[in-house]
Amino acid sequence: MMAQVDDVPGELMGEFIRRAEALGARNVQVVASVTKKGRPGYIVYVDVPGEIESDVAFLLGSELGAWGYRVLSAEHHHFEIERFNVSLEVDADDATYRFTIRMKTVSRSGTLLRVKAEHDDLASICRSLREAKRQLPVMVLKASVESQFSDQHLTGAPLRVKI
Repeated sequence: MMAQVDDVPGELMGEFIRRAEALGARNVQVVASVTKKGRPGYIVYVDVPGEIESDVAFLLGSELGAWGYRVLSAEHHHFEIERFNVSLEVDADDATYRFTIRMKTVSRSGTLLRVKAEHDDLASICRSLREAKRQLPVMVLKASVESQFSDQHLTGAPLRVKI
C-alpha cells in the first residue's frame, strides 16, 4: 500500500507505524516529501498481507488523514528470519554481568546473510553497565555479539564480551 499524507506530526507517524506493525504489517517505510504549496509531507509504504488491508486503510484515513491509498502490485520474496534469545556474559576486571539478548538471523536457502542484535537490548545492557560504572559503547557491544553469534549460537554457549 502507498499513501501520501501531509500535516502529520512525527509522533503521530510513529504511533501509526507501531499500530500498523501490531496489526501484522511486515514493513512500514515513511519517506519525507514536499507536497503542494510547499508543505512538508510523507509518502507511506506499508507491506501488508491482503487480509489486513482494510484495517491498515482505516488507520491511514483515521489517524493520518489520508484521502486514499494505492495498492501496488509486486512480488515480494521474503528471506528466512529466525529469532533467538541468547545468553550474554560481560566480563569486567572483578565481575561478570549476565544478560539475555534477542538476536535475529536472515538467511536465504540456508545461507546466512545477516546477524542482527536487537538495538533495545543492546542499549539496555549498556545502560545497566553504566549504572555499574562500566563503560561499553553500544556499537562496540553490537559488533562483538553479532560477530560471535553465528559461531556460538548452535552450541548454546553464552556470548562473551570483555571490558
